Amino acid sequence: MGAIHRVIPADKEGTIYWFHGNSGVGKTHLALHYDKPNKIVLDADDFREVWTDLDFSKKGRWEQNIRLAKLARLLSIQGYNVCIASICPYANLRREINKIIPRVIWVYVNGPDSQKPSVEYPFEEGGWSER
Repeated sequence: MGAIHRVIPADKEGTIYWFHGNSGVGKTHLALHYDKPNKIVLDADDFREVWTDLDFSKKGRWEQNIRLAKLARLLSIQGYNVCIASICPYANLRREINKIIPRVIWVYVNGPDSQKPSVEYPFEEGGWSER
């Protein structure tokens, strides 16, 4: 991926934390309350109001998460710590995001209130960056 050249890089890049897991588990709550200075939260549900061309199909979910990754990378270069709350349901999608954001920190969120994986609420295990 080419270098972003339209912004002034910060002295120190921010860190990107990606809270992911199925619907209803508390990803947004954790992202909002994660104690990091200079933090920006990107919530996938909120961005559906910005990117109104995307649906809940596999293609729509894929594109939304790629857009979030690119935006997070841009903000990180500017020195922000970015917390993303998104289901990010596909293992191969997370591998693609690792190519856009090689140092993303994946935080898998699961709990008793989480939706069970289904056609409507897909979620595949795996695909996290190797550390």
